[in-house]
Amino acid sequence: MSGLNSRLKSQVTLFFYALSYFTRIPIPAYITFNEKEFHKANAYFPLVGVLIACLMSVFFYLCHLFLSLQISLILMLVVSLLLTGALHEDGFADCCDGFGGGYNAKQRLKIMKDSQIGSYGGIALVLLLLLKYNLLLELAEIAPSTLCLSLVIAHTISRYGTLCVMQSMPYVRLEQDGKVQALSKKLPAKYFFFTSLNILFVIFLLPVNTILSLLLFVVVTILLLGKWFKRSLGGYTGDCLGFSQQSLEILILIILTVLLV
Repeated sequence: MSGLNSRLKSQVTLFFYALSYFTRIPIPAYITFNEKEFHKANAYFPLVGVLIACLMSVFFYLCHLFLSLQISLILMLVVSLLLTGALHEDGFADCCDGFGGGYNAKQRLKIMKDSQIGSYGGIALVLLLLLKYNLLLELAEIAPSTLCLSLVIAHTISRYGTLCVMQSMPYVRLEQDGKVQALSKKLPAKYFFFTSLNILFVIFLLPVNTILSLLLFVVVTILLLGKWFKRSLGGYTGDCLGFSQQSLEILILIILTVLLV
């Protein structure tokens, strides 16, 4: 029994690691950083997506009691950015700057490391948010429940796809940051299998034809992203992960809009 409690406590700690890195949600003060175990927190990256989607859905429902659909959606998007600290959107913009302005891997990495946003990143970020808002609006106009289901699917599968990118290639920028280096390590096979198994429960919330279409487009996109990062940089960076997550989220919302509307 003590062994079971110990393993459960270990998994709870890993979840809090993931929550602390991928969101701005506070975690218990007793959680301490363990560099050797920190990379295993990646297994809970998709679960963080479920939590974010659920919090967004609850906030949307509360806002929609008093406000219009459009205003409620905008406020919901604001909350999502506050919850994650715009971590993935920042990576998306940096990646657009790097690939838009760099002519080789060294230049791209240098541009992506710059904390200031450029014209490519700024334009891409505006278009990303406009597209996301309009897709969510179309889904919400069907029914609030359709919107909430779509949020759970998009936030979970997009993060799982990002995890697949991490598992398939090396990290090419090892900053002097213990958490960054620790998180860039690949998941042990059993942890990745555990995460993949949990994803099935989310996918099967959808009709069969939607599942097949979704899997086809997501798998192809992950393969293309991996090939692109490998050829352009020799691997991935944290910004590439943000780009992957946001690109997959938009792709999934587009597919769900086409198939569910």
